[in-house]
Amino acid sequence: MTLPAELRRLEALAETALKLARTAPSGRLALARLADAIETEWLPEPWRSELPAELRAAREATCVPLSARHVERALRSAWGGRPADELDDLDTEPVAVTPVAQVHRGVLDGDPVAVKVLRPRIAAGVRQDLALLDGLLRPLADAFPALDARAIVRELAERVLEELDLEHEADVQRRFHRALRGHPAFVVAPAHTALARESVLVTGWVEGTPIARCADPDGAAAQLIRFMLGAARFGTVHANPHLEDALVLADGRLAVLDFGATRTVEPARVADGVAALDALAARDGAALGAALGRLGWGQPEDGPAVLELGLHALGDLAGPGPSRLDSDAVCAARDRLAERPEALAELLARGSLPADDLWPARGLAQLFGVIARMGATGDWVALAQGALREGWGGAER
Repeated sequence: MTLPAELRRLEALAETALKLARTAPSGRLALARLADAIETEWLPEPWRSELPAELRAAREATCVPLSARHVERALRSAWGGRPADELDDLDTEPVAVTPVAQVHRGVLDGDPVAVKVLRPRIAAGVRQDLALLDGLLRPLADAFPALDARAIVRELAERVLEELDLEHEADVQRRFHRALRGHPAFVVAPAHTALARESVLVTGWVEGTPIARCADPDGAAAQLIRFMLGAARFGTVHANPHLEDALVLADGRLAVLDFGATRTVEPARVADGVAALDALAARDGAALGAALGRLGWGQPEDGPAVLELGLHALGDLAGPGPSRLDSDAVCAARDRLAERPEALAELLARGSLPADDLWPARGLAQLFGVIARMGATGDWVALAQGALREGWGGAER
């Protein structure tokens, strides 16, 4: 089947992005993080056949544990003295190793803490490679003519650098902790901001079961949606939910651990997002178009077409009522979307995404990606509506 020109330009954008990731010195980091965020079976061809081995190799290459000597050196550099001068104890074996950092268990003033250490030279390497993102400007503008490509690339660069600043993460986590202190459903560990540096973060220790292994995945998925989308009402979206960073505690509360990828969001945009979801639930194409127009995502007159294509692709996932969200459901939605290439191409050519919405869109995609990887059943539209409308309930902004 010959693809419409608009979809061929989208393929060209994807190929350019992959080429940059393969050639940039820090490109393996981008591939490794992609491997952490998706199941490769979700990808369309030809990438479903070509990428799995490459993504696995990138993750293996970037997740080599730092030695105890490297960790001590990083802490000495950050704190200007021996780690033992600040911590009562520090386990030499990491409890988590990621492409960006690793985490050790320690003790501070008699209490257990998590000590997160950024990989050496990673921020400097990424900062240097971000200049290569200019290579995406032309294919990005070709694939999405209505998009401000330069603003998107600038936003991407700013947010990526922010993720690699653990002192910034400490400030964000402190705000979440204070807002949710004593909350009956959610827990965020305190950040010890006095010890926070660009390359080091120390937080309280939280003990729980990762949601991927919890006894009630349906309940955990509903809690995760309420936390992540409810954060928009708090004014800060969380853009990088991860299977291992959401824990179900023994008392049933949900704890979220990582706050590196966040962005502020305006209340008006949250209200327009709720309006878009309400229109989807009501099957009202005109109202959906109006909401998308206010958001700057599309043309108001395209609302009925967006609704029809979305309902066709999502199937039972669009409700009403509960449906199973797992890898099979994602692949089925992908295949149904591929059945309508002309409609998809036309809407992509007319649609846009304001730069400020790049990280919120990433967070939404990764949220439902996490749920699909754990496998859960829920009324997804209704859960999202409730979370965006009600927020966390009782938490202070």
